[in-house]
Amino acid sequence: MKAVWQAAQFAVRRRKLQTSIIALVLLLSTATVVLALGLLVTVDGPYDKAFAQQHGAHLMVSYDPAKATAAQVAASASRPGVTAAGGPYRSQIVNVPETGGTEPGMLPPGPLTVTERTGRGDDPVDRLTLKSGRWATAPGEIVLGSGYARFPFDPTGRKVTFSGGHTFTIVGIGRSITRSAEAWVAPGQLSAPDGLQMLYRLADPAAPAGTITAGLPAASSQSYLASRQQATEAGKVAIPFLVAFGIAGLVVAVLIIGNVVSGAVVSGFRHIGVLKALGFSPTQVTGVYLVMVTAPGVLGSLAGLVIGNVLAGVVTTTLGDSYDLPTASGVSVWVDVLAFAGVLAVVVFTALVPAVRAGRIPAAVAVSAGAAPGRGRALRVQRALARTRLPRPVSLGLGLPFARPGRTAMTISAVAFGVAAVTFAAGLDRSLNSYLADAELTETVHVVVPIDDRRPISLEGRPGTAKVALTRFDQVHVPGFDRAVHMKAYQGDIGDRHGHRMVHGRWLAAPGEAVVGDPFLKTSGKKIGDTVVVTKDGRKATLRIVGTALVDGGDSVLTDWASLNSLGDRKTTPAAPASAGPRTGMVTSFLEVTLTPGTSPKDYVAALKADGVEADTAAEGIEPGQVIVLGLIALLTLGLAAVAALGVFNTVILNTRDRARDFGVLKSLGATPRQVLTVVLASMAALGLAGGLIGLPLGVVAHHLVMPAMADTGGIVLPYGLMEIFPWPLMVLSVLAGIAIALLGALIPAGRAARIRTAAVLHSE
Repeated sequence: MKAVWQAAQFAVRRRKLQTSIIALVLLLSTATVVLALGLLVTVDGPYDKAFAQQHGAHLMVSYDPAKATAAQVAASASRPGVTAAGGPYRSQIVNVPETGGTEPGMLPPGPLTVTERTGRGDDPVDRLTLKSGRWATAPGEIVLGSGYARFPFDPTGRKVTFSGGHTFTIVGIGRSITRSAEAWVAPGQLSAPDGLQMLYRLADPAAPAGTITAGLPAASSQSYLASRQQATEAGKVAIPFLVAFGIAGLVVAVLIIGNVVSGAVVSGFRHIGVLKALGFSPTQVTGVYLVMVTAPGVLGSLAGLVIGNVLAGVVTTTLGDSYDLPTASGVSVWVDVLAFAGVLAVVVFTALVPAVRAGRIPAAVAVSAGAAPGRGRALRVQRALARTRLPRPVSLGLGLPFARPGRTAMTISAVAFGVAAVTFAAGLDRSLNSYLADAELTETVHVVVPIDDRRPISLEGRPGTAKVALTRFDQVHVPGFDRAVHMKAYQGDIGDRHGHRMVHGRWLAAPGEAVVGDPFLKTSGKKIGDTVVVTKDGRKATLRIVGTALVDGGDSVLTDWASLNSLGDRKTTPAAPASAGPRTGMVTSFLEVTLTPGTSPKDYVAALKADGVEADTAAEGIEPGQVIVLGLIALLTLGLAAVAALGVFNTVILNTRDRARDFGVLKSLGATPRQVLTVVLASMAALGLAGGLIGLPLGVVAHHLVMPAMADTGGIVLPYGLMEIFPWPLMVLSVLAGIAIALLGALIPAGRAARIRTAAVLHSE
């Protein structure tokens, strides 16, 4: 064993380049696997652990205090299937006016669910935790929920004022693992409670609410599964594409390692012969080549574990901060062990075949064989290419791959997977950006409509204006939602979709109808055709859901102008959208301007502001979770392309060694360094083209499999058109990417081949 280890150490030191390639390939593959598995575990794990520690509620129910007493509601805690219960807690839906708080933009306007809780941390169900400040203990104090309060400053000590003139001082920021409320006050502080909240832990967490609330006036109910999904789906959306990249990374690693080890065996025939002449058995020779591969593989995998853990930590921490996900404690140890053992197993299995082959080569054959490849097939191809009108360096280069068909096949495969990664990433990027553009109306500008009649706005004929619609936004409360729901209404032609892309059903056709996002249906338990009741300041409106569309945030409700007016003392404004004059409503309206193709929303807004018009883009920018996904796509694509280029690099190095004598002969016959360079690059360009033609359909198929999986894990339903995003110019660029990968990987060793000294390679002839 000692002799095997010493011989392997010598081989590793002698083949530094191949050793480095193996280490780099395994580093990327291991890091990708750790990132994928680690994110999958850390997205679910922290929430479930925190839910158990804080005795989260499996079911939250709000009862109508006008129809049931607190004693009747409390008695539901003894019903079959309930293992623990908390409450009843008095709750009230208050409204935040547009000027709520002493700080501008302190709280977004709209309804807010406030519950009376002590916050002592000893509640049998849904134990609240503090993120900052302290709990409300005195009259006029309030604690805001962490999911509702995200400030660039410390809000402690600032005041918020609700409708009716009730003012509270913020004393802390808290968290409910099941998001049972958006704010908490001390018992006895709510002036007009409209709900009695009960929180239950159930023997069967998936049991329907009706088994607990039967016979009681339940106003709304919500399963903890909705809160769990909201907290974890942002991280889960990245899992499918990470798995796809992980598989692709392992496949490329297998191809390149097989290429490296096979090349080491072929170019090391004399080394094998010397080992056998010194008394090494076939098993020992096999062991030398296995150790030669696994040693750098272990180092690369260990480095990949470190990088994967760091990346997983950054991703989960950022997602946690952005989506109020409990902080993860790091990647689980078993994830590291599984990734390390799995990747090394792949390495050993990949290296085993060429290593066994090395052990079986007879000593005499190995010593006498040298490194020269067979010529038969390659010579016939070269003669055929010589009869073409191609420049001779090009024809010679195109014939080189046929000398080593096995090595050529693995190189083409590595390039193909690199191209597939580029195609896959380009498709994901286009689909995601198209989705965000449709959901957030990125080509739309909002212009504030003044409420006085001294500054009329006219946008007709303004450069860049395609269409203008008068719209208004408001925050409403919907039973089953623990947060305010965004409501948007259009005036005028309600048959115009105003740029919204439909997913299911149809657009608005009559007053009293609503179009929502698919996540809205999932959270509310509704379906197309059902009615939903929205409330604001005690007023109610019943809307019939007629379709789903891509809407920003997923919880939005799109409806007509009259339906939103029914929620408040606002008069319908009859003015035409493109010429907004006097306004009499209490809520500021907007002109929603659809821009002509090619018009920059930022430039359009800047021009309006220069004219003294208050305007802004409709899209608020990319969320941190979206930035992470797009960033990971770019990072992993570059990584796989780099690994594929390393495979090409290794192939050219091996070919250069194999063909050193041939290049020497060419230069002795008058070939210039540029012509030798052309020979090498032409051979790799051909392999790159072949890899590109194979990788293009692989990338398209991967996109069509992974994109729906990402959407499904994120609770998104993809509309028609988001998958058909591969125009022919993009396909051509993907194929050219294969040539680019091959040429970039071949450039340095090709330069070395061009600088080969004739005397040095022919001195033994």
